[in-house]
Parts: sequence; structure tokens; C-alpha cells
Amino acid sequence: MRFCSPLHLNSHELEGADFLESWGKFHECVQGRENAEEIYQEFAFGLWRLWKNRNEVVFSVLHRQPLEVVDLWRKNINEFRATSASVEVDDWAKEAGSSKAAARPALHWQRPKYGTIKINTDAAWCKKTHCAGVGWVGLDFAEVLQAAGGSGTELCHSTAAAEAIAIRTALAVCINHGFNHVFVESDAKLIIQMLRKEMSADFSLDYVLGDIEILARKLTSVTFAFVPGESNHAAHLVAKYVFKEGREFIWDCVGPAFLFNALAKDVNLMIHL
Repeated sequence: MRFCSPLHLNSHELEGADFLESWGKFHECVQGRENAEEIYQEFAFGLWRLWKNRNEVVFSVLHRQPLEVVDLWRKNINEFRATSASVEVDDWAKEAGSSKAAARPALHWQRPKYGTIKINTDAAWCKKTHCAGVGWVGLDFAEVLQAAGGSGTELCHSTAAAEAIAIRTALAVCINHGFNHVFVESDAKLIIQMLRKEMSADFSLDYVLGDIEILARKLTSVTFAFVPGESNHAAHLVAKYVFKEGREFIWDCVGPAFLFNALAKDVNLMIHL
């Protein structure tokens, strides 16, 4: 990998106690170079390709030769750059052709602060059966999935109740996973306003909102924020999935393909499984 990759970095110089320390050493080696951004891309895609290769060995018993892994690495980088260039051209054309499009901001997932886990929640509710599926997705500051899941066995009287239950479920999982600093986002604006004390709570939701307040006290810090549905896509898909399956799911770090693709879209990453 040292001689075949486009990076030509000595891996021994990048060894660290954890990923952040190794990344810091890599950043020190690269910063200031004229093509630093390209090297950052190549390094990130290299890590991603090694992770993909590891999964193929573990789950599919597929062993690739090092040169084949490097070729796939280069192919992924070239596809990413070609797609990025195409998107830039398309965005420029749209901006030049439509003042409305230029004035409308792009909506996508925003990363939290270092040490904070951002939890996005959503719910799918059936008025006829009163059954609901609640989903949540937790990512860290590096946009890496830390945990995700949901329950498709909830019973409640309204969409608002289902949205609140989704937040309650997510906070309970955060406590179990040791996520002490949490930033909760939901596209249920009224529920967020109630939790932030910006409006009076609906008495029919007191039992859920009360549980949320109790759970929030067990964490070091919790922030509740409203987010448009366009930026809550991954949680929405999880809620629909668990509702359809009718049971509980929890994924740690490695989620299903549909979730990976949704998260990639939310963080503007042009890689899909």
C-alpha cells in the first residue's frame, strides 16, 4: 500500500493511540501542501476502501489482492471527483437560470460539536390502527454513525405522541450507550417548542413529555432543536422501516445499506452501497 497508493505516506509515522491522534499526525504531514485537499480525499477514501475490504472478508469471505484494493480505491476517488465536478456545473447552471433557486439555501445535516452526539428522530403513525414506528439515528462530529434503531411496536393516539415517543426512545438509548452530551433534532416543531418551554404543553402528551424531562436530567447536557424534514431523511427512513417490520432494531456503527445511503445523502457524501 505504501508504494502503490497515490499518498506515499509512511504508515508508521501515523500510528497513534486512537483515530483522532492518527488523523492529527496525518494532518500535520499534509497541511501546507498545494494539493492538501486532494490528499485528504485520497486518505479518507483509502480508509473507507480498507473498511469495505474488511467487511467483504468478514461477511462474504471475499479476499482481494492488495493491487485490486488500490485499483478500487482509485476508481472510487475518480468517480467522486467526476460526480462532484458534474454537480458543480449543474449547480452553476441552476443558479444562473433561476434567481429563486439561488436564493433558496441548501438543506442538509449539520455536524455537532466535538464530544456531542446528534440524535435525529422521526415517527410513522397509522390513524386507523394507532400503531406507530419510531426511529432515531445518532452521529458524532465526524459524521460517523454511532448508533441507530427504533421500535415498530408503539401504540399512541396521534402523530404528535409518536414523535414525542421517538425522542423518549432515543434518550433512553443514549443513556444506555453512555452518550452524555446529546443534541436532539426532530421535524416535529410543536413537540420541540413544548420541550423548550416555548409553548404550553398539550395535556394529552404530559406522560411522554414528563418521561423525556426525567431522562434528560440523567444526561450531562441535552439540546432540543427543530429541523426541516429535508434534513431528517435518515431518521424518517428508519421510522418507516421499523414500522413496516413491526419490531425493535438497534444498529451499532454499521447499519443496513438503506441507512448508509441515507446518511451519505444527508452529509452530502456521494457514495452509495
